[in-house]
Amino acid sequence: MFKKYLMVLSLLALPLTASANWSAGAGYANLSDSDDGESISLGVIYGSIAYELAKEGSKFSFIPALRLGTGVSDDKFYGVKVEVKRFTALSIRAQYNYDNGVYLYAMPSYANLDIKASNNGISRSDDNWEFGFGGGVGKQINDKTSIEASYESYDGTDLLTIGFKYAF
Repeated sequence: MFKKYLMVLSLLALPLTASANWSAGAGYANLSDSDDGESISLGVIYGSIAYELAKEGSKFSFIPALRLGTGVSDDKFYGVKVEVKRFTALSIRAQYNYDNGVYLYAMPSYANLDIKASNNGISRSDDNWEFGFGGGVGKQINDKTSIEASYESYDGTDLLTIGFKYAF
């Protein structure tokens, strides 16, 4: 199934429109969830690569993207230490670009979180793929650089991100 999504992402990245460009970025993501009064908050740093598909003169664009990250902060959940080993997300943004450099976007995503839980010398790893949906806002600082913030939800788990992108 993962190969199908990579194939779709590859096809969407082909230069099918009048103007398009690659971008790379990095950021910080906070994953949080709660259950019966217990909550968990995990930190992730990630790198991303994306390809913007835009028709000449249009304010709308579509942006397939890949994010890869690793955990930088762990937490305890019901007394068990939980840490992120790997974060992967494939998404396709539908983005509206305003003339002043601000842009808004909505995006469905398919993400994988590889976590490790440990308690009293015993540890277990698990990873799950989940579909999610989110949105965000960004601001172009100049022609090549922008900053952005987003919110996504994956089966009750919230993902808040802040990051930057560089177009080339």
